[in-house]
Amino acid sequence: MKKGNKKSNFLKKSLIYLAFFAILLFATVKGTKYYFYDSDLTVKQTDLSGLTIDGIKLKDIAADVDTSSYNYTDYTEPSCNYNFKELSYRSNAEDQIEYIVADYKKVNVKFNEEQAEKLYRISDVWKALGSNYTKDTYKPEENNYWRICRYTDSKHGIYIGIVYSRYNNDIAKIIVSTRKIK
Repeated sequence: MKKGNKKSNFLKKSLIYLAFFAILLFATVKGTKYYFYDSDLTVKQTDLSGLTIDGIKLKDIAADVDTSSYNYTDYTEPSCNYNFKELSYRSNAEDQIEYIVADYKKVNVKFNEEQAEKLYRISDVWKALGSNYTKDTYKPEENNYWRICRYTDSKHGIYIGIVYSRYNNDIAKIIVSTRKIK
């Protein structure tokens, strides 16, 4: 076999391996971007520091929250410390609230201090907070009726998910967390 032929075959094989590696790398990056769909690098930030639910903010001390107006429920979800029909919240080891999920129609949600009236439709929230959000089907394994719209404020460590009807755009519940909402 000629020396030039061996070199040529080696170059062809190297190019094939290099192309395969490039395709694999590209697919991995695209797959990772899809999996982490609301990456802090790809979603523009929204200032959520004024967000309150019945006056409750993330990182408030859980024991200091006045729960006298809420209806206690026997339902216990292992991941939540406080469960009521209107809302549930969880605190961390320092007793700071780190997760809230609420029935949107039964609580008073304010996205900022300037907000005067309650927003009932997702389109009103988009007008108030802007278009820096991601949206997806909420719990697609159950049904396709609900959608979720997510806003991110990594500067203040606030992530929200607003669950709404895909048919009439009415808001059903709100999820507020110190971590990303899937």
